[in-house]
Amino acid sequence: MTDEGFDMIILGGGLGALAAGYAATKRGLRPLILEERGRPGGLVCSGVFGGATVDIGAESYATRTPEVTELCQELGLHPVAPHSDSWVWDHGRNDAVRIPFGTLGIPADLDDPVFVEGLTHIAGPQALERARQDLTLPAEVGADAKSFGEMVEARLGKDVLDAFVTPFAGGIHSTHPYGLDPDRVAPGLRATLARTGSLTKAVAATRKPNSVVVMMPAGGMFRLVDELVKRIIAAGGRIDNHVRVMHVETGIGADNPRWVVWCKHTISNTKFQGGPPEEIGNAFGLATDRIVVALPGNSALKVLNSAAASMLRLKYHAEREHRDATVRFDAAALEEIGDLTTGFQLHKGTHVMNVTLAVNAPQLDNPPRGSGMLVGPPPCGPDEDPNVLQAKAITNYSAKWPETMAGAAPHTHILRISYGREGDPEGFVYQVSVERALADASRMLGVELTMDQVLDSRRIFWGDAMAHPTVEERAVLNQIAAAAERVEGLDLEGALFAGTGITAVVARGLKFQ
Repeated sequence: MTDEGFDMIILGGGLGALAAGYAATKRGLRPLILEERGRPGGLVCSGVFGGATVDIGAESYATRTPEVTELCQELGLHPVAPHSDSWVWDHGRNDAVRIPFGTLGIPADLDDPVFVEGLTHIAGPQALERARQDLTLPAEVGADAKSFGEMVEARLGKDVLDAFVTPFAGGIHSTHPYGLDPDRVAPGLRATLARTGSLTKAVAATRKPNSVVVMMPAGGMFRLVDELVKRIIAAGGRIDNHVRVMHVETGIGADNPRWVVWCKHTISNTKFQGGPPEEIGNAFGLATDRIVVALPGNSALKVLNSAAASMLRLKYHAEREHRDATVRFDAAALEEIGDLTTGFQLHKGTHVMNVTLAVNAPQLDNPPRGSGMLVGPPPCGPDEDPNVLQAKAITNYSAKWPETMAGAAPHTHILRISYGREGDPEGFVYQVSVERALADASRMLGVELTMDQVLDSRRIFWGDAMAHPTVEERAVLNQIAAAAERVEGLDLEGALFAGTGITAVVARGLKFQ
């Protein structure tokens, strides 16, 4: 067991951890950040394709609150808006329609020609008549909905939900709208619905024409990670990659009152490119007065449970051996965390695979279907129809963020095809090949692309990083967070407690004290 001399150890190296680490350095503290993969940043990372350095993970942040934009400006980064024109895929007609202006697929105007033509094309005029009931339904309809899907269906009908909102939820959040908390994915929408009496009017009130919904630092989202890492290291912090946190011990007695973080070194997955890192070597312990748990999902719950269990175990042995068994930390709060985390796990999240392709394709110089497309769940699985479109989204990255393509040869385009949604066959994403991704890209974009046009490719597996806690799970997490506030030297960061999305995790991390 060693003490590296840092003021805290941050468990996990995602964007929430980096934001907290940066906030700590501004207070004169030196953090040690442990990341099990070969680089920090979590879902934000980059790669070089066709001469351009581009995002191969999360590519933008939501602008609904100002924290990320202000952070970028503080770090000398210039946020830019996308060149956006998005579409959705219609499985019934094997065709695509444009997405209307609005929020998460909900239109801001029921008379918008894009919405009228698209919904009529997909579901017929009766679907449009049902959607217009939103203007006359009592305000309380859908106002107390527990899920985003329930709210949309109650106000606008199932056809709008299926045609526009479900592809958004699947493409962006890797889940069905019924698995999303409306107050987390669309803050303020419920209150505005109650005030305006209409969901579409609520969207219009919160989404102004020409407003920018997402942005990225000029050059790529990965530049935010790079700059945070640079600032943390310059302030005396350190980031140790390829270190997996196994469990945490709570010190007992006057001689050893500190946290001990037990770890193992890792290497990149040798069996599956982009898969979870593999452990190597023996476990080692790091002592500290303060830990920040910023791990994903069930990994965080496991570590918190281990802290409580270690306290009870070490206290028991100290008492038996007549040693000092006093506990520096709040024993009652730790026991509560132990009770809450014992036997509690988040539901299995959706495994996600992103395939990034660099193609030499003059036929994409004038983007045939804008900057990207979202795809709802297919009507059947690949076992029933091998030709069914299983991709959940495609981003024409070079059309959406043309400023990132400096250095690329003419006619070079970056396409990102995403797979993995609730209900997919077990292990489906592992089977996605570059050839399949290219074929799906051709189909969605309406152009013929061939393997001899592919300049480079990469498959990135994200595991179940896109899990969204249910309402019941969120209630338990809130109890865990409340108990953790009573424990000296224990802080919680990351999406598990902040909510999903770059904006949420960064905003929470920057409040770290």
